[in-house]
Amino acid sequence: MLSAEESHHLARVLRVQPGQEITLFDGQGGVAEGAVDSVSKSAVEVKILKRWTVPKPAVEIDLIQAVPKPDRWELVLQKAVELGVTTIRPVLTQCTEFKPNPKKQERWEKIVLNAAQQCEVRWLPELKPLEKWPAISPLFSGYDLVLIGSLYEGARPFREIQMQGRKKVALLIGPEGDFTEEEVASAVSAGAVPVSFGDRILRTETAAIFGLSVLAYQLL
Repeated sequence: MLSAEESHHLARVLRVQPGQEITLFDGQGGVAEGAVDSVSKSAVEVKILKRWTVPKPAVEIDLIQAVPKPDRWELVLQKAVELGVTTIRPVLTQCTEFKPNPKKQERWEKIVLNAAQQCEVRWLPELKPLEKWPAISPLFSGYDLVLIGSLYEGARPFREIQMQGRKKVALLIGPEGDFTEEEVASAVSAGAVPVSFGDRILRTETAAIFGLSVLAYQLL
């Protein structure tokens, strides 16, 4: 028997019927094919026909982003899942306009889960709790490559960055007001490589989707 929330989604949103075949996943590589056995207002029972495990992705891509306005952030969460990120780290920077709200974390987790279900993502991305910018730099040593979107002098195009052989990569995206020059400098001193997104100034959600698309193309 599935959970109450999953049963409600299947029965009331997808309107599954007895005998209908469905695919289930646990977010940790476990996948099963099953057939709906019974449907009621409160429960959906599924008979499992086949189980298997999908290996964990060989390459990890993490998104570290200053939280933008709610609608933009929710779009980023959805697209990050679709583009195969492993971990999403929301952060507060000097120019971040978002005000911390513990209730938002639960909503963000639901958005990530729904996006994973819609795209049949076998490994659910981990959504980290909101952190302040200074707490991020010490994490850079755990990556093969850390890229930070930058509008300042010295940023290099993505095509000039050596991607081959990288197994764990992080992309840092700033808020609507961008990172400060000091924040970029501190990230670079910690090992990050500043990258540009071309001649145009992109909105924060566009920059995230653009950057993740490039990394997915190069690495996945």
